[in-house]
Amino acid sequence: MCIVNDWCREYASLYPKKTVSIGHPLSAIFLLVGTAFFFTLQVFYVAPDVHDGFMYKFFVVSAIFTTYNIIGNLLACHRTSSAVKSLPKERQVPEPGKEHLWHYCDICQKLMPPRSWHCALCKCCILKRDHHCIFAATCIGHNNHRYFFWFTFYLAFGIFMSMATLLCDVGRSVYLLHRMKAGLSFGNTEINLSYRRYVFLILNIFALGFPALMLRFQVQILKFNSTYYQISSRLHDLGFQKNCKLIMGQRGLWTFLSPSLKSPLLHDGTHWQIKQCF
Repeated sequence: MCIVNDWCREYASLYPKKTVSIGHPLSAIFLLVGTAFFFTLQVFYVAPDVHDGFMYKFFVVSAIFTTYNIIGNLLACHRTSSAVKSLPKERQVPEPGKEHLWHYCDICQKLMPPRSWHCALCKCCILKRDHHCIFAATCIGHNNHRYFFWFTFYLAFGIFMSMATLLCDVGRSVYLLHRMKAGLSFGNTEINLSYRRYVFLILNIFALGFPALMLRFQVQILKFNSTYYQISSRLHDLGFQKNCKLIMGQRGLWTFLSPSLKSPLLHDGTHWQIKQCF
């Protein structure tokens, strides 16, 4: 425990309050501007060249749904606290006979529930702490893990959908240009192949890397009911269905529909069942 606390103090010294106060809004602005840019690019400039009629309308609805879930889950993540101090006061202390399951935090100077760890940036202990998210400007833990998972999923999905549409647009234009050079007729179809299409495609490919990596970690965390810093641990793995409900709440994976969908968690994050067989 002393090692963990020493690491927290060192982490806090590396990221002073002023740096964090600047980094959080800049990261959020970068994400929102990037989301708005790719949404506008796809819906108004790229998709009309690739889809028409019903398919274009379906694409626009999908883009709106995806963007809503990106921003909605990020906002829900920020507004939902997983701090131990968010619990009712009577739940911030162990029940009689269960003191041995809790651990002492030297920084907060009190007993903390199992799987709760101190965050030097939030300056408090977090229930089932996963990590500190600079985009949400808060820690990801027991109460808001559901929102972070779907934020990551829809961010990766949205960028992938954008990249796929750009690939189709570039491929279509190259194919038509090849037919034109070969002297083949292709009717009145317009060819729109500028260098900007390639630049946007390269940006899309690079933009996909980070959220895809985050999603890969989050899928493993969901599968094993683990956390980012103990990602391979199967100590609390109770099976995929139960793990989903422990993170997503009673509605499980149906929470993909909307961050506003009510899905009460199975418990308050102060006690965790341990897998019996390994």
